[in-house]
Amino acid sequence: MLLYDWLNDNDITYREFAYRIGFSSRTIEKWARGERYPKYRATKAILRVTHGKVTPQDLYDATELFHNKSKISPFS
Repeated sequence: MLLYDWLNDNDITYREFAYRIGFSSRTIEKWARGERYPKYRATKAILRVTHGKVTPQDLYDATELFHNKSKISPFS
């Protein structure tokens, strides 16, 4: 499950989630949107707080989606 979806499904804001795992809300937003991939310590915290619902593979998939979207031509 993507982090963005998990946050929405659980009605948790970036700010609240950031407080729970000790990172900034802007950083959480970047991870949730797939702009950046969290490092090991953050990934472990995300797994813990989401009770394993958001996996490292999910976080990787989000970054792949984000970066592939930017490569899509409007004329294709």
